[in-house]
Amino acid sequence: MTDVQQNKENIKKNKKRIFKLEEEVMTNKTLIYASRSMIEENRLMILSNYSAAFMGNRQIANSNTDEIFANRQAILDSVETSNEVEENFINSQKNKASLDFLNHRSQLNSAVLEVSEEMAEINARLIDINRKIMEANKEIVDFNNEQISINSSLLDGELKPNKATPEANAKTISDNAAAMDGLENRTTANRSKMESLVQKSEENSQSLSENKASIKERRVQMMANRAKISVNKSKIFS
Repeated sequence: MTDVQQNKENIKKNKKRIFKLEEEVMTNKTLIYASRSMIEENRLMILSNYSAAFMGNRQIANSNTDEIFANRQAILDSVETSNEVEENFINSQKNKASLDFLNHRSQLNSAVLEVSEEMAEINARLIDINRKIMEANKEIVDFNNEQISINSSLLDGELKPNKATPEANAKTISDNAAAMDGLENRTTANRSKMESLVQKSEENSQSLSENKASIKERRVQMMANRAKISVNKSKIFS
């Protein structure tokens, strides 16, 4: 077999590998978009759950707490005392109620502070992620500029098949085969990561759905508490 014939055979093999690689790479691209879609859906659900839990349910619960201790104060104020011992008892109970409320509020402050610290760390991480996205976009622009320059050079006469040699063709064919080796390895690694990412996203979606159901159930309990608070309030001066 001559060098020219060998080159032709190797080009045919490379073309077949490239065809298979194209299918794998584009499948990965589709999986990436699918996983990104799931991630975005999960992110929006996280924000929805956060808003429902913090801006909604939390305000209801805090309002109930305020009403409970307002009722406590009204109950204690309505008690008639006949001596200093009884008066001291009522006043000490008022102080206890105040301390219970303040201790509860202080513990909530600590919990909110911890959440805020974690959110600040998440925001810093999101800033880093956005920077990586910007860098990836720059790589696309740089790649496109390079390919445009190549096209321009080819249009300007750099493409000269009449100067080709079997040796130069063989080197290009060999370089192409080496490039495919690396591409195949990266494609396989990306597929493995992609499958893991999709599975994790599905698990996150399930957890978020469960959280949403819990938030709804918690709201029902809060409204039930509100009804009990109203009943107690109606009894204070009845």
